[in-house]
Amino acid sequence: MDNKRVDYKEQSLSFINEVMNRAVRERVTDIHWEPLITERQKELVVRFRIDGVLRDAEKVVRTEAQLDSMLNAIKIMSGLDPTKKRREQDGRLSFTTLSGEDVDVRIASMPTLLGEKIVMRIMDRSRYCLNLEELGMSKELVDIYRSIFTRPEGFVIIVGPTGSGKTTTLYSTLQQVYSRQKNICTIEDPVECKFTGINQIQVEHEFGMTFVSGLRAIMRQDPDIIAVGEIRDGETTRTALQAALAGSLVFSTIHGRDTVHSIIRLLDMGVESYFISSAITGVIAQRLVRLTCKICKGQGCSQCMNTGFKKRIGIFELLIINEKLRDLILRKASTDELVAAAGKNLITFQQSIDKLLAENLTTQQEIDRVFAMD
Repeated sequence: MDNKRVDYKEQSLSFINEVMNRAVRERVTDIHWEPLITERQKELVVRFRIDGVLRDAEKVVRTEAQLDSMLNAIKIMSGLDPTKKRREQDGRLSFTTLSGEDVDVRIASMPTLLGEKIVMRIMDRSRYCLNLEELGMSKELVDIYRSIFTRPEGFVIIVGPTGSGKTTTLYSTLQQVYSRQKNICTIEDPVECKFTGINQIQVEHEFGMTFVSGLRAIMRQDPDIIAVGEIRDGETTRTALQAALAGSLVFSTIHGRDTVHSIIRLLDMGVESYFISSAITGVIAQRLVRLTCKICKGQGCSQCMNTGFKKRIGIFELLIINEKLRDLILRKASTDELVAAAGKNLITFQQSIDKLLAENLTTQQEIDRVFAMD
């Protein structure tokens, strides 16, 4: 029996290592380990998210003991308690690929009706170390965006749905404003990438470290620049806006459809309109679209795993807040009124889309797929 347990462990570790190495080679961002029960047996399906799309990668048919051994091995490697199967847990692990690359992985486990599910997020630092043009912004857009984030104070919002690259844009922007003459602090949940010279705080609810308490602590630290990983409620928003009005340059991400709707969402959170109109300087919204494979020109080949697409690029919408818009926000104007008043201060998604389509870098079907997920 002991020998079998050893075999299970060795087999599990070997398979996990094989999956993670393959995932890094294939540019996977997330590995899903999902339980699946058929009429005859228990299975584990491994799925890869590549360029924003989930695909089946492996199906593991084992005894229940073997599958438990595999999931327990992942949990032990990432500092989680393997005995706690009925509650969610978060952890991290690091490993070195066969090619010698050091990779950090964030782990999240949760119970389901069929058993535990684990998701691994591969934290590729190079993904966060991009300049703004590499993200997909045009030179014109970069210049206008820079006019916002080089101001000494104000509130800048980065908006989009889950998985649209908001954190990447936030980190890339922080690298643009980084200076040893500035005190840069962040409050994040979780910290996705560590940067030298930036003071990063991890939200830890069990220790009383929330977005709000972290922001208040930062405001007592003589900050020049503050980044809030995500705005989720009125109190966090109000505190961040107060920091901007007190003289800091504040960045934050928020879930939303586009630039104008994000302002309406802040109002819906119950934040006073005078806070928003006084502090906000600009909003940038984004999506990620897949690029047509350069090898097969969209026909499908081994290089793109027969999808016709390889890698992704950002498309952006930028709204600069002027005095007319501030007055409308103060009066809680409608979305249509804000859009009508924005004029040339609103650079729309369509301008990014037209450029990509004109250069045959993506397809209209891919654009439709991305925006259908709103």
